[in-house]
Amino acid sequence: MYKVFLVEDEIVVREGIRNNIPWDKTAYTLAGEAPDGEMALSIIRDIRPDILITDIKMPFMDGLALSRIVKKTLPWIKILILSGHDEFEYARKAISIGIEEYLLKPVSSRDMIAALDKIAARIEEEREKLLGIENLKKQVRSHADILRERWLLDFVHGRIPAGETVENARDLGLDLIARSYIAAVIAVLPPSFPEKPAEDHTRFLSVKAIIKSMTEKYPNVILFPGDEKKYVLVIKENLPAADAPDALDASASEASEASAASGDIKKAEESVEELAYAVAEGIKYGVESNTECKVAIGIGPVVERLGEISRSFSDADSIAARQAAMGLARIADARSFAGEGDFDQTGLLNVEGDPLVARLKYASGKDVDSIIKGYAELLGEKSGENQMLEYYILGDIIVGASKIIEELGGDIKQIIPFSLRQNEIREILNSREIFYEKIRALLFAVIEFRESRTEGRYQAVILKTKAYIERSYGDQDISLHTVASHVGISPNHLSTVFSQETGENFIEYLTRVRIERAKHLLATTAMKSADIAYETGFSDPHYFSFIFKKNTGLSPREYRNGKK
Repeated sequence: MYKVFLVEDEIVVREGIRNNIPWDKTAYTLAGEAPDGEMALSIIRDIRPDILITDIKMPFMDGLALSRIVKKTLPWIKILILSGHDEFEYARKAISIGIEEYLLKPVSSRDMIAALDKIAARIEEEREKLLGIENLKKQVRSHADILRERWLLDFVHGRIPAGETVENARDLGLDLIARSYIAAVIAVLPPSFPEKPAEDHTRFLSVKAIIKSMTEKYPNVILFPGDEKKYVLVIKENLPAADAPDALDASASEASEASAASGDIKKAEESVEELAYAVAEGIKYGVESNTECKVAIGIGPVVERLGEISRSFSDADSIAARQAAMGLARIADARSFAGEGDFDQTGLLNVEGDPLVARLKYASGKDVDSIIKGYAELLGEKSGENQMLEYYILGDIIVGASKIIEELGGDIKQIIPFSLRQNEIREILNSREIFYEKIRALLFAVIEFRESRTEGRYQAVILKTKAYIERSYGDQDISLHTVASHVGISPNHLSTVFSQETGENFIEYLTRVRIERAKHLLATTAMKSADIAYETGFSDPHYFSFIFKKNTGLSPREYRNGKK
């Protein structure tokens, strides 16, 4: 399924596209909509659609300004422009940005599906080309590429004298001049259980091609390999618009419109940390949606001098390596692991010899299936053949869980979701299904207990975000950007942290809060459905009905009648 996002200020057109296209009978799902570009940008950053449909003329931020930002920060998104203006100038500007399709309004459902099908075919064609064996074989580095990569590795390791850096870089065709920098390291995790080595070299060539494709559209990002399974990024802060010409050659009035429309958004786009998270999210999306591999990405601290990039790299490399060792496919920054000595930020002792304890210290609920999969591969398919091994695995998990729980002042006997009596242990070992069920329950119990006792780096941010949403869900203008400003981190950073820590993205959580409040109002009051829509933060009652049914399976009226 391809996720589609719609931006259109005319409510009649929005309703027509939303209601007249049989989305459930197509390869597309309408993931969201917005009435203008400024509101859309925040949502798009969070749900990361495959295809963006946008009107060209809208208040606050028009479709062209929105498309420029999306192409710069989320370059994999394909864009379809709608316009009621049959003018060549609009089409020319849209093409210069890299728009995939351009339709004139009014648009029939047949024309819209045909345009979406063209874009989907292009997406698949690009994927096949990107992952094609012949294309991978052509990735031969020239002598100049090898010299450049070796120099960059020496540079990030701090082996280049400061006085020679700029001149050497210029000789290699590298421009390192910027106001600030940040380093990131990408560690590639094979699809098998983390302790097992990857067997398919071609898989890593595919990952390399995807990472290169996802970064080459960012002029401020320098990519080079650390080794076969590790890649390094040096990210430079964007220079102010006055110091560098617009790559799209936009007119002064267009630049002014985009600037006036977005205000703080433009500042966020120029932030090196914001760019780092945008690039990291793009790479993670590209690799994990096109291959069986996952990536662990470490982001170092922002530094202002070339000589300090080695420090940013060192932190990023350490973070990526630690996550890779634990099999955690996450994006983490230097602050996530700050202040570690004998104890880390969770308050747990570092136990170097126990990989399960290492994983459980940072794993979330969505990592449990990965852990179970590893044990399943170790045991094989047939139940009963490896009962002794099952016994040792169960014991290993109980011991590992005990270490975590005892470190946090708990008692394993009160946390473990089954009895340790011999007759129950035998029952668990007699059925592979029960064995996995009990392991899964135990792992979830440990993670839940750990989260209830620890104060991770981002717990305060998550709690503050949720509290803000609980107070402000009725505000139609609430967005990832406004909440990020409230909690004091960049939108991309908040989007990444929130989804990794809670298991759902910002928009999913906001929508769930709104729908739960709407259900309460439908069940306990006589308010009209339209009034409930406005009360819960929806600007369009019809869109409220669409989202309500999408989330509950019932229309607001059907839900209310069922509660009577």
